[in-house]
Parts: sequence; C-alpha cells; structure tokens
Amino acid sequence: MDTLRARLAGRAAREHVVLDFLDDDLEQARGALAAIATYVASIDAALTDEEPSQQRILSLALGGGPIDRIERLGAALASVRRRLAQVAARM
Repeated sequence: MDTLRARLAGRAAREHVVLDFLDDDLEQARGALAAIATYVASIDAALTDEEPSQQRILSLALGGGPIDRIERLGAALASVRRRLAQVAARM
C-alpha cells in the first residue's frame, strides 16, 4: 500500500484517509477469514480424529461457528469494493 500512497502523494488528504479505511477493512476481512479457517480446521480435525468424540462434533455443530464473522466478512468485502472504486477513481 506504500507504493499507492506514494502515487497519491501531493493530493488531498482525503485520498490517504480512504487508504487508511481500506487498510482497516482489509484487516477486518483477514480476521474474519482466519476465524472461518480455524473453524473449518476444527471440524476437519474432529472428523478425522482417531477416536471421534460425539461431544466435540456436537459442540461444533451447536456452537454456531463463526456465523457472525461471515456476516462481518460480507460487510468488510462490500466496503473494500467500494473503497477500491474510490481509490481507482483518484488515480
């Protein structure tokens, strides 16, 4: 992102604020993806365990998993797309 910041140097501070928000949105998306990946890995581990545990599998099923993270991911990606369009328009 430093290269993009340099390219937009000398422009209004607004361009740099958009990049800051874009960076924040990307961080939120990364965090949500990591939580989802961890949940999927936990499911995989539970199903491939040498002695599968009914309790562990049931807790993964009933725990809801990262449902809230999936919603956050959707919102973060929508924001990323919007901000990318803003950055592209300012280039």
